[in-house]
Amino acid sequence: MTRSLLVAVMLVGLAVPAAQAQTGLFVGAHITGASLTYKDALHDLDPGSGIGVHAGLALSKSLGVLVNYDKITLGSSGGDTELEQWDLLGRLQMVGVGPVQAYLTAGVTGRSSIARFFDGSAGDFDFRGVNPTAGLTGQVMLTSKLAVDGGVMWTFGRFNDTQGYSLSRVEATGSRVFVGASYYLFGGR
Repeated sequence: MTRSLLVAVMLVGLAVPAAQAQTGLFVGAHITGASLTYKDALHDLDPGSGIGVHAGLALSKSLGVLVNYDKITLGSSGGDTELEQWDLLGRLQMVGVGPVQAYLTAGVTGRSSIARFFDGSAGDFDFRGVNPTAGLTGQVMLTSKLAVDGGVMWTFGRFNDTQGYSLSRVEATGSRVFVGASYYLFGGR
């Protein structure tokens, strides 16, 4: 028993340095859950789920850039709303302990919301806008090239292009949670 425990500790000791925070180019995919709340709308949207892809460049252990695309379906009593979001984000490390890294993440999000029902009316509604986004993201390195990612982000602001609706601007706050995996193309630090 003691010998098995000693071997296990040695293996973990060898694996942890290989799984430290990495630098370089990474790509990945994730599943996401989201909500979108329109200010002053008659009906609320139910939270929904979807999928996404991401790519990034870790410039150092503490600084990086992340691009992201999500496609999410939100429900409501009048029918589903399709929400697409594109992010350009910077990441700044807050905490790093061995293979676990936590980041403050902020940037801009382009988003599009397409629905057949909005604010008590049926029609073809297509809302678009670019807004600020902020949140917390994290990464756990499993190997020198593979990581598990997760995070929570909020997007604030208005849809400035509101086709199918009488108002020229619609204010909406969105929130997202996601979990996925990233692969560092070249590994190494």
